[in-house]
Amino acid sequence: MKTTVIGAFPKISDQPGGQELRQALHKQDRGELADSDLDAVYDAVTKSAIRELEAAGIDVINDGQIRWDDLLAPFASAWQGVHRGPLERFYDNNTYFRQPTIDGAISSDGKTLAKAFTYARSVATRELKAAVAGPITFATLAIDTHYRSLEDRVLAVADAIAVDVNALGAAGATLVDVEDPGLVREPQHIELAREAYKRIAAAGVPIALQAYFFPADRILETLASFPVAQVGIDVRSRDTTALSRLDVFTGKTVVLGVVDARNTRLETASQLGALVEVALKLVPSECLWLAPTTGLEYLPHDVASKKLAALAEAARGGVPA
Repeated sequence: MKTTVIGAFPKISDQPGGQELRQALHKQDRGELADSDLDAVYDAVTKSAIRELEAAGIDVINDGQIRWDDLLAPFASAWQGVHRGPLERFYDNNTYFRQPTIDGAISSDGKTLAKAFTYARSVATRELKAAVAGPITFATLAIDTHYRSLEDRVLAVADAIAVDVNALGAAGATLVDVEDPGLVREPQHIELAREAYKRIAAAGVPIALQAYFFPADRILETLASFPVAQVGIDVRSRDTTALSRLDVFTGKTVVLGVVDARNTRLETASQLGALVEVALKLVPSECLWLAPTTGLEYLPHDVASKKLAALAEAARGGVPA
């Protein structure tokens, strides 16, 4: 089994140097720091996050999404036809995001994430994956004054994501997470989502559909038929029957969200191992990856680190590092 992470890693901590990014952002707000200097700080914090993920023993890492203000921000900031709008609560979490506001035809030039991924790839020593926001999540959370229907909006978002995924592939990405909690939040859009994912998959880079926060029970079998290499299933955030039905994902890798990224309570490797034992009765070990349920960003840094250590130990069968 491999281990991986999903979403963002803590940007701020009480460790030495852990306030560097916050201080740099405050300086820029006061006009005391140039964009190039802030970019250098982002690079340094990204490098630190990558080193920590690697040291924790995570097999397939991301860049910690240090530059992302929220899941939708990189795209709402970079794409044509959309800008960042008012603050809104992110589903039922105690976190907020800026609502994308669509006022024209959405398009991407492919530069949204490629530069940051290229930098992360230059400093990573383990397998590095990329990530994008999911089409259902972006489209259903956006304010739209341009498109006449949800279908038009979702497919326009999917086309822009596909351009970014293609650019990430050109930058060396061999796997791209598509973080789409909205898909399991609003499963009535599953067939529209299928068409959206066909367009993203056409970019030619293997993708991992990461659906979290909400149970995938109603659409599990349909997800198994999506044109994706991996499907992420959150078995911790809410009651779900998915853990006992993972055998529907024949031929796909299951990314099992076993570490609760929204709760400071620490899991033990043996507790995680009990979930893994159930999964292994239904999924071959070579097709099972272990992960947190979502990004660890909003947990205290030391808690996030301990949760990663437990995850890695569980994947080793309970053997400490």
